[in-house]
Amino acid sequence: MKYVLDTNVLIDGFQDDFNAQARLVEAVRDGELIALVTSDILREYRNILRRLINDEGYKDRIEDFLFMARACEPVRVDETIDDPDDYKFLQAAVGGDADAIVTNDRHLLDVGKLEGIDVITPQEAWSRFEDETGGSSEWMDFVKGIGIG
Repeated sequence: MKYVLDTNVLIDGFQDDFNAQARLVEAVRDGELIALVTSDILREYRNILRRLINDEGYKDRIEDFLFMARACEPVRVDETIDDPDDYKFLQAAVGGDADAIVTNDRHLLDVGKLEGIDVITPQEAWSRFEDETGGSSEWMDFVKGIGIG
């Protein structure tokens, strides 16, 4: 599966190690999921995370995530959205032939679908990932380890 992750997904992943956002970041780090990025997206990730995240451990995890991310070329799209700064996520999704754009941003979620690419929440993205893969092996190992799986 190939997803384009909005910056808010990476930021929200910092808040809780077990939320859908953190699980998506980990799935990319583990090579189970492909995160598509363009140079504009990488620049935004680095700028915003540098300003908002002070936890060195999470910064290391994001560096691993960025190392595993797959670069793609943006493709021009004809879609009207309220926040022009979000076009880079649409362009990456079309350019990288993504399965979905993952975001909590209403400007993007309102798009719904673009050229066959769904715009979905992190919770829906994680659910789709689990449905397709049977769940992240690391997450399943954790669940079994604490006796609930």
